[in-house]
Amino acid sequence: MFPLPMPLLVLLLTLTVATFAADTAAPSGAMQEIRPGVFQIGTILLDKTKRTATFPGKVNLLDGNLEYLLVHSTGATHESLLSTEIQPSDLHFAMLLLGAKGAGITTPAPDDAAPAQINQEFLARAPELKGDRILIAVKWTAGDAEKTAPVEDWVLNSETKKPSPRGPWLYTGSMFRGDRFVAQAEGCFGAIVRYPGALINNPRKGSDNDTIWMPNKKVIPPLETPVEISITLQADPAK
Repeated sequence: MFPLPMPLLVLLLTLTVATFAADTAAPSGAMQEIRPGVFQIGTILLDKTKRTATFPGKVNLLDGNLEYLLVHSTGATHESLLSTEIQPSDLHFAMLLLGAKGAGITTPAPDDAAPAQINQEFLARAPELKGDRILIAVKWTAGDAEKTAPVEDWVLNSETKKPSPRGPWLYTGSMFRGDRFVAQAEGCFGAIVRYPGALINNPRKGSDNDTIWMPNKKVIPPLETPVEISITLQADPAK
């Protein structure tokens, strides 16, 4: 097991309490080491050496506007590229163990809270989000071939007519709203359009526009294709 500093223990305890208050599934179970340096949390594999969290998902959408990169199967699947059955609380637990800090889990003031449906009014005043730099890759099988791609290759910007620029995403870590951990309550893992309730956010130009992102159908495998999603926490450039 990882040695946990006291602030992290307090945070994880708070997260667990909030998860039960959220009327959603509780964390999947205890972490177990399955081989040296590799741990399992539910169906998430955490590799301490590689600083990665890997888990199963599937292609969820091939047409229409995207607001989310990844949601739980009970979340906003009508506007998400990928979906998964893992729990947001499990992924957050894994990322904290890898050393992610996020943007700080806070309860927003009523005027700062995002609406149930992201709109242009909110995006116009939403602050830029801070967090840990992460890389996200997808792996899938096409025939007998195993393929891997940065997930941003699968997201098309309709203004530039090009895939989203390659590079890091931000692990922002979601937030509490009252006694609810928003990512768990809403099944929200990754947002393409800026949303402080998501665990992951898009730092690219255009993240404040909910009309320009769509699936890049030229490179995405068929709907429902199983994928392996890997999140790699990058080193802090300040260190």
